[in-house]
Amino acid sequence: MSSIFDGIDMSDPCAVWPKLQQVCDRLLAGEMVVKARFGDDEREWQRGNLSELRKRIIELKAECARKNGAPPVRRAFRYG
Repeated sequence: MSSIFDGIDMSDPCAVWPKLQQVCDRLLAGEMVVKARFGDDEREWQRGNLSELRKRIIELKAECARKNGAPPVRRAFRYG
């Protein structure tokens, strides 16, 4: 069984997050289960853990930005 991660360097967040975004998009398009294989490790994503998948995509995007020298994202809090 082939994986969407075949040929991807799993230690490179800039290569991984676009593939995970594809998984997320497929789930949002109505596919009930998406499987991906990381070497000997096989993972399944379902609608139930879509929020975890989105969190991981955000983490990988931030790691990729840091790797490419982008400044950290700053967030402002408003109290009122």
